[in-house]
Amino acid sequence: MKGITISMEVIFLAIIITIVFLVYTMASPVIYSMQAASVFEQTQSFMLDLDEAIQEVASQGKGSRKSLHVTMGAGDLKLHEDIDTVKWTLETDSMIVSPRSMQRIGNLVVGSNLDVRAYENQSLSAYVLENQHLIIYLKKIGSEGSPAAYNTSEILLDIYNKDLGIWLDLERLEISIDNNPQSASGTGYTEIVTKGNALARGQVKAHMNTDYVFLNNYTVTFTLESGADFMIIEGEEQF
Repeated sequence: MKGITISMEVIFLAIIITIVFLVYTMASPVIYSMQAASVFEQTQSFMLDLDEAIQEVASQGKGSRKSLHVTMGAGDLKLHEDIDTVKWTLETDSMIVSPRSMQRIGNLVVGSNLDVRAYENQSLSAYVLENQHLIIYLKKIGSEGSPAAYNTSEILLDIYNKDLGIWLDLERLEISIDNNPQSASGTGYTEIVTKGNALARGQVKAHMNTDYVFLNNYTVTFTLESGADFMIIEGEEQF
């Protein structure tokens, strides 16, 4: 009888342990998601307080100071002096914020997969799209009020691959309609869609007014997505 009793207890204990393990396994993703959301909310609150403190110090003039207590539960907080930005990043599988979405709260930008910069390099007369993998240089041509003559082969100037540490060997990129060389030339301009940092995507549009009889006006959009190591090129008829 003692042997039977011991066996029954061992079996019962094994069942209990299995049930607890299953419950823990099922609950872990939910717990992790709640923890990530809590850290996110706390950090967002801190960043708003930080912005308020910066505005206050700036309004008081040179030599003003203010102290803030920082407690980071997780994530990485960095100061980017070159773009005057304080950036906090958290890698998580939890869907706290929709991918490639962005929300502005005053000076605070909140979003997911926001690593694109879109800006103008005046010395090169170029628009620049940059993320963690690539830096793409696109020629600044004319303007909406003052279109200029150009060929589509002039638009893409250069691409630098950060991962490889090299400039890509680009012989030529020419965009045409129906493979007709006449459609690659005309008058128009290029423009950067949205300038700034921490963008979901950066885009430069090239507007072309050509003498090609079948399609007089069209637009070519160059897009660099957050986290992408390639550029998207799309063309559409312009009405």
